[in-house]
Amino acid sequence: MSTVRHDSQELTVVPAAVVSRILEGLGKEGAGIVETVYRQAARGELVNPDSLFLRPDPSDRRRAIALPAYVAGETPAMGLKWISSFPGNLDRGLPRASALIVLNDVATGFPRAVLEGARISAFRTALSATVGARALRGGDLAIRRMAVVGTGYIADATVRAMAEQGWRCGSVAVHDLDEERARSFAASHTHGITDTVTVQRTLRATLDDADLVLFATTAVEPYVGEADWFYPGAVVLHMSLRDLTPAAMAGAEHIVDEVSHALREKTSLALALDEGIVQRADITNIGDHLDGRIRRNPSKTAVYAPFGLGSLDIAVAALVLQRALGSEGVFTVPDFSGASTR
Repeated sequence: MSTVRHDSQELTVVPAAVVSRILEGLGKEGAGIVETVYRQAARGELVNPDSLFLRPDPSDRRRAIALPAYVAGETPAMGLKWISSFPGNLDRGLPRASALIVLNDVATGFPRAVLEGARISAFRTALSATVGARALRGGDLAIRRMAVVGTGYIADATVRAMAEQGWRCGSVAVHDLDEERARSFAASHTHGITDTVTVQRTLRATLDDADLVLFATTAVEPYVGEADWFYPGAVVLHMSLRDLTPAAMAGAEHIVDEVSHALREKTSLALALDEGIVQRADITNIGDHLDGRIRRNPSKTAVYAPFGLGSLDIAVAALVLQRALGSEGVFTVPDFSGASTR
């Protein structure tokens, strides 16, 4: 990734079609960005403030989240992701999540660009899962049995990223509260990472004997009851953060992207810490695993629960912007800030 500098006051707008086209060609490069950011996070080299949650009605699942970040290094970038999650959109035939990412010029602070952000967010989340899984499995991309719980956009992006990176499974079991959506997901991924995809009606049957588990739901309260629901030594990609009860987390190793972030907003890990089932000193950062400073015990279940660093969104968005400049479909607003008329 190279620095995008901007000396005028124009604002560049990058819509979804352009973002999607660029992301399709960023597989290995995108994974490299995610790994670099995680290593920086483990070394304390990022400016990554707590995300801010806005809930119009605390009694339902609608929310919007602001994630600001500054990514240091040879190619610095700064900005904000503003992403909403409205699960009711699915009943309207609309995506659950929508987002935009604002990038600022690192020299002047002026707004530099606005990019469609939901696709960037899903892309970096999928790569967060694959990067974490690879590190925690010691580079082994051959899965005996994989379980997918929640078959929406994030699960789809993650499994597609795994297929592109060469992961292969003996079989995949999927489960969703919407069985029709689960069947559609299963059909779309046959012959991607496996020839055998089955839809399971119960959670227990889905998790049974799986050595890699992906949770990508919209759950707000834990529902996975016991630790023995997981195969011994399984890697659990807990991307939705709130699926596991404290009891289900007992005896596992716990890995996050940044500890203080992961213990906010009633995540499963925060609840387990409150109940004394998990000790804060035992929670490790994925960046330390990537650097080899920490190695997991393969006989224990590893629960990887990245809260989601804004730094990832900003770093990926900066690369997308660099590739997008001059592309068809990208447009600019001259003197957006009005600075030249003052």
